[in-house]
Amino acid sequence: MQFKVFGLVQEGIGATRTVEVDGSIDIEGRAAEHVTGTADLLRTAAGVLVRAHLSLVEPETCSRCLAPLEETVPLSFEEEFQAVLGPEDEDLTEALDPEAFTLDPQYVLDLTEAVRQYREVSLVMKPLCRPDCRGLCPRCGKDLNLGDCGCESGAENDRWAGLAALRGVLAERKD
Repeated sequence: MQFKVFGLVQEGIGATRTVEVDGSIDIEGRAAEHVTGTADLLRTAAGVLVRAHLSLVEPETCSRCLAPLEETVPLSFEEEFQAVLGPEDEDLTEALDPEAFTLDPQYVLDLTEAVRQYREVSLVMKPLCRPDCRGLCPRCGKDLNLGDCGCESGAENDRWAGLAALRGVLAERKD
């Protein structure tokens, strides 16, 4: 997701472009994720301001039943990519914020790292295949969305046995 912005930089402050983003992002240890959308580029005094409106398809696993699913993640961000070379080819790297996104010396704007960072903060913490997912049986592991498993209900282990007995006592008192 790289864009040559030399022409935009040469036009001067206030020049704009809109680019279509259609690519993929490779994240270490994962399959490539498809990214689409648009990015508005605005020439600033320090570089290029990017206003991106993107979406990517994230392969996930349901946090309850472990079924595979694909989630569309919308990404919108505004970041300034700062130039590392000035108009007279002077080196500007010392004056840059170390956390800033930068244009490379050939004026190529690479959205990959910005998309990766905003993707990380936009993901759902516990994705679900559907809102009413019943999950897996804690005893036998059957997917409860496919039907009941037939396991006995009751205390899961000895640590809960005291509370299960108390529930029985309280139920008798109500009657």
